[in-house]
Amino acid sequence: MIELPEYTDGRFELYRIGTDESKDFPEEILINQNMAIWYSEISVFDRVKYELGQGGMEVTMKVRIPRYKGIDSKCVCVIDGKQHQVYNAAHIVNKNGFPETELTLIRPDKEVRIL
Repeated sequence: MIELPEYTDGRFELYRIGTDESKDFPEEILINQNMAIWYSEISVFDRVKYELGQGGMEVTMKVRIPRYKGIDSKCVCVIDGKQHQVYNAAHIVNKNGFPETELTLIRPDKEVRIL
């Protein structure tokens, strides 16, 4: 019997990083993609934390979602009111043959204003 993947650890709102050029100086903004995506949290290994930490990045979470190829490093996930920038999106097929996307989330350099 094949098990369907469960995404019950939480959900996030998806935003894309854009630029507001209506001002004198362009400003980064978050553009709502009008998507709430359920996720399953997965373990972050010490090696990954160490390697990214050497580059000054702090891994906040690693999550698995149903496959979605429209998510990349120009996206931000808002979970419980906190912004998590997508560092990496890996598209995989799990052991039961279901396509999924694994996201490595990092603490953004700065909070970006939501449009």
